[in-house]
Amino acid sequence: MAASGQSPSVRSPDDAPLWQFVPLSDFEVPSKPVLQSARGRLDALYELVRLRPRVQEKPVKTEDELGHISEAELQRLVPEPDWKEAASALDGLLRSGDRERSSATMTLVVGPPCGGMREILNAFASLRSVPVVEPPSRFGVLEKDETWLHQLRKQKPRWVFPALEATFVRHPAGLWLARQLLGEARNGSFGHVVIGCDSWSWELISRFTRGLVGHVHVLQAFGPEEFSVLFRRLAESGRRRRPRFRQSDNGNDILPSPEGEEGGSEKSGYLQQLAGRSRGNIGIARVLWKTGMQVEPEEGSQQDDEKGSALHRTIWVRPLDKLSLPSVPSSAEIDVTLVLHGLLVHNGISTELLAEALPLSLQKVAGLLYWLGDEGLAVDEGGRWRVSPLGYPAVRSHLQTRGFLVDQC
Repeated sequence: MAASGQSPSVRSPDDAPLWQFVPLSDFEVPSKPVLQSARGRLDALYELVRLRPRVQEKPVKTEDELGHISEAELQRLVPEPDWKEAASALDGLLRSGDRERSSATMTLVVGPPCGGMREILNAFASLRSVPVVEPPSRFGVLEKDETWLHQLRKQKPRWVFPALEATFVRHPAGLWLARQLLGEARNGSFGHVVIGCDSWSWELISRFTRGLVGHVHVLQAFGPEEFSVLFRRLAESGRRRRPRFRQSDNGNDILPSPEGEEGGSEKSGYLQQLAGRSRGNIGIARVLWKTGMQVEPEEGSQQDDEKGSALHRTIWVRPLDKLSLPSVPSSAEIDVTLVLHGLLVHNGISTELLAEALPLSLQKVAGLLYWLGDEGLAVDEGGRWRVSPLGYPAVRSHLQTRGFLVDQC
C-alpha cells in the first residue's frame, strides 16, 4: 500500500510490454467486431442476389478530397518495429525455462508469414552472441544431401536456426532432413539451440515428427490495445510530435490524439477491425495500416523535409472495407488453390521446386504464378515466390473455406 500522502504509481499503457511468447496451444486470435462480421455477411448477400447496395453515409473525407502519401513518408510514419524488444521477451522466456527444465536442449518457435519471426530470431541471436545458421539448398533437401547436416554437427553448441521450413519440401523425399535435424537437436547433439519455423510449414512437418519436439512457442497475437501502443511508438520514433490519425469516413480518432490536440473525443473502432482482419499479425496489420493512409493535398507536401512533411499533419485512414485489396475469385480453379497452398506451406519457393511438389507441369505452375502476381496475390522475390502481405488475408480465408490445411496462427 502506498504511504500516506503519496499517490500510487500508475503504469502507462505505453510502458507495458508488448511482446509475449506463449505455448502454441495458448495462442488466441483477436475476435472480429460483431458489426463488422454482420456487415460482411450482408455485403456478401447483396453481391450474391445482386440487390442494390446499402446506402452509405456520407464520409467526412471522400477519396476525391484526399491525396497519397509518399513511400518515404509512409516509411517514417510506420517504420519496422524494434525487434530487439521481442527478442528480449524471448530471451526472458528461455532463461525462465532453463531454470525449470535444465535438461531441455531445443526450443522451437513458430510464427505466421510476415509476423517478424525471422527478424526476432536474428535479433535474439545478436542478443545472446550466438551464430545464425544459414539454410540448406532445397534441391539438396530433395536429394537427401547430408552435407549441410554434417557441417552443422561441427558448429559450436548454442546457435539459432530461424528457418526449419527450408529443410522441408512437400514431396516423398522432402521430410528426411527436417526429421534428422529435429531428432538430433532433441537428443542434444547440437547443445542448447533455438529453431524457428513458419507456422504453415509446421502444420505439415509436425504431423511427421511427433515426439521429436516438446514445447512449441509462438508470439501472442496483438489486439487493438497492443496495436494502439505499437503504432504510437512507431509514429513517434525519432520525432518530437506525431501526427493525428483519423478515420476518413467518420472522423473519429484511431489513436489517442497528440497532447494538446483539440477534438477527437470519440474513439474509432478501426483497431479492433484491424486486429481481427490481420489475426493479430504485426506484419499484415502494418501493411494494411500503411495502405489506408492519405492526407489532404494542400497539407501533404511531396517533399521529404520535416517542415513540409505529412508527419506533422492529420493522417486520414480509410476504413478496411474501403481498401482495394487483392482477392481470390470464387471461381478459381483447383490448380490456383494448390499453388497458393504450396506457396504458404513452404514459406516461399521457386517455380521449379513448386512444380516438383505439385501434380502440375512446370509450365502450368509458372503461368499461374505470373497470373497470381498480376492479381496482387503473390510476389516474386528474386526467383522465390510467396503470397503477398496484402493478399494473405484473402488467401488464408480461401484455403480455409475449401477445406485445406491451415496454420493455427
